[in-house]
Amino acid sequence: MSMSDEQAEIYPQLATALIEATPEWWNKATLELVCAEEMGNGLEHSISNPDYPQDIVVATDEILMATRMLELCSKRHADAWRRCVFQLAEKDGQWSFTAEFER
Repeated sequence: MSMSDEQAEIYPQLATALIEATPEWWNKATLELVCAEEMGNGLEHSISNPDYPQDIVVATDEILMATRMLELCSKRHADAWRRCVFQLAEKDGQWSFTAEFER
């Protein structure tokens, strides 16, 4: 399976987990992932919304599982990124997401 095919399966799981982890009044969220020294050795997670900087959201088990799958997918395909910004936004009841990687 190609890396993009694997990611296409992981992203919706990650988006759903992030939506479920955030307060219901959030209509957008940013999950920032920072890679440890070497891909496969863990990720730092930060979840935020600039409209609600006082709200604290921590990564749930479902988010951790999805990001671990993403990390292992990247490692298998020798994609050594350092940072990923996963953004969600809701408009008219529909959620969309983007994932940007810094290598």
